Amino acid sequence: MGTDVSELDLLNIKELCDQVLALSEYRAQLYDYLRSRMNTIAPNLTALVGELVGIRLIAHGASLLNLAKQPSSTVQILGTEKRSW
Repeated sequence: MGTDVSELDLLNIKELCDQVLALSEYRAQLYDYLRSRMNTIAPNLTALVGELVGIRLIAHGASLLNLAKQPSSTVQILGTEKRSW
């Protein structure tokens, strides 16, 4: 409180900032990859619910084939479950 920032602290702050920027870039790359894969693998599902919700539904159903086999009432219940999405 009210003291100068030491050189060591400044280096640690810069390193943390670099890590945050690297993680942000990695997240953007992952999202682009997910978007391209979802548009290729499940274009109809992606158009209906979006990339993120679609991949979560596929993950919850264990596969796209299993999700497709489920009745619509089951898929509707999947959307209402309290999950940490």
